[in-house]
Parts: sequence; structure tokens; C-alpha cells
Amino acid sequence: MRRTAILLGLASLGLVANAVPLNAAPTLVGIWFSPFQPDEDGVMSLIEFRADGTFREEFRKCNGGDYVGYQTESGTWSVAGDVEHLISDRINGDPASSASDYKIILLTDSERRIRLEPQGYVFIAHRVQKFEFPDCASGI
Repeated sequence: MRRTAILLGLASLGLVANAVPLNAAPTLVGIWFSPFQPDEDGVMSLIEFRADGTFREEFRKCNGGDYVGYQTESGTWSVAGDVEHLISDRINGDPASSASDYKIILLTDSERRIRLEPQGYVFIAHRVQKFEFPDCASGI
């Protein structure tokens, strides 16, 4: 009896282990921080991609170590091949309709690089645990 219980226990562990992919592909789901925006000096951003296909993003502009600007966006996101597609339906809480496509250059568990076409701006972000901005650096 005890041997049967041990064998059943080991078999169930094998089933659980097989249910979890060992080399899962990186995902956008999570929170990403970018310390700069290539198209605007002194702006940093946080974006949270949720598993349900929605996102929220905040931008903060710094000047001389102080926050001088703030913007929020929210909407839906999707990925098709190597293209990240964002549709913002709210900007600063107001209804909006803005769509952007970004070519995914690199996506790892810790880094995301995308390029806005046709402008060619490359955005680099790193995964973070909390939706919190750091303080503005002095002189930025």
C-alpha cells in the first residue's frame, strides 16, 4: 500500500512537471520601465501589460530634478508576429482613439526593445516589480 502511494505521488509530480513548460517564451505581460523616450528629452515611462489584453501607461517629464509633466494612457494591446499593437482609448482620463504599431526588436524576461515605424524611434524598457517611478535625477 505504501509503495503504491509513493508511486502515485511520484507519478503526479511527473504530470505537474510536464504541465509547466521548461523554456516558456518571454511575454509582454508585466510592468516595464523606460528611463527615457527617444522622441522627447527628460521623459520616462511605465507601462503595464495585463494578461486580459489591456494596458495602462504613464509618462513623467523631468526638468532640473523636478516633475514638470504627466500623462496617462490606457487601452488594449496585442502581438502579431513581431509587431506590438497598442490602441489607446483613454488619454489623461479622456476618451481617445490612437493606435500605434511597434516592431519588436528584442523581448527577454527582463528587457523589451521596440521600434516605432516609420519614425524609427527605438524604445528600451526593463521589467520591474512595481508600478512606481524613481525620483527625477538632478539636471534632467
